Amino acid sequence: MLAAACGGRQEPVPIPPGPLSFKHLTPLPLNVADVEIPEEAPPMPSGEIGAGLVPSPAEAVRIMARDRLLAVGTTGQARFSVTQAQVVAGRDALSCLLACRLEILSPFGSRLGFVEAEARRSVSGPEATRPRAPDALLRRAMDDLNVEFEFQLRRSLRDWLSAMAPGPDGGMAAPGPAGVAREDLPQEGEPSP
Repeated sequence: MLAAACGGRQEPVPIPPGPLSFKHLTPLPLNVADVEIPEEAPPMPSGEIGAGLVPSPAEAVRIMARDRLLAVGTTGQARFSVTQAQVVAGRDALSCLLACRLEILSPFGSRLGFVEAEARRSVSGPEATRPRAPDALLRRAMDDLNVEFEFQLRRSLRDWLSAMAPGPDGGMAAPGPAGVAREDLPQEGEPSP
C-alpha cells in the first residue's frame, strides 16, 4: 500500500509566483551615462534545454542586469554581456551554468575596468525529474548569480558605484550625512514644534 502511494504522480517543484524579477532589490547605481545590455546569447552545448524555459537562461541573466544596473553618470558606458547561460539535461540530472561580464568603457571606448560573475547549480535523482525542476533550478542559480555579481561589482568596481541612492519617487537623491535625522517642516498655518 505504501509503495503504491509513493509511486504516484510527483508534485512539481515550488517556484515563487510571478515572473522572474530583481526589482525588489536596491539598484546598483553606476557612474556612467548608459548601460548597454545586448540581446546576444552565448553558444549552446548539446543537451541544452534552457531555450524551452520562460524566461530562457540568457534572458534571465539580462533581466537581472536590467533590474539591478542603473546609469546615473554623465559620461562613459557600462556594457553587460551574458557569457554562459545554459540548463543541461543529463541522465537523471540537471545542471545550470550562468555567467556574465560587466565592462566600464570611457567615452572613447577604451576599457576602464570589468567584473565577471558565475553561478553553477545541479540536481540529480528524483529532484531532477520532478515537474518544473528546470525552472526551479534556473531560479536558484539566478539567485546565486545575483549575489555573486553584486559582490564582485562592489569589490572590483567600487569606484564606479555612485553614492547616489534611489529616492522615494524613483529619482536619484544624494544620501544625507550619517547621524542626521530628517525632520518635516511645518506647513503654512501649522504651529512650530
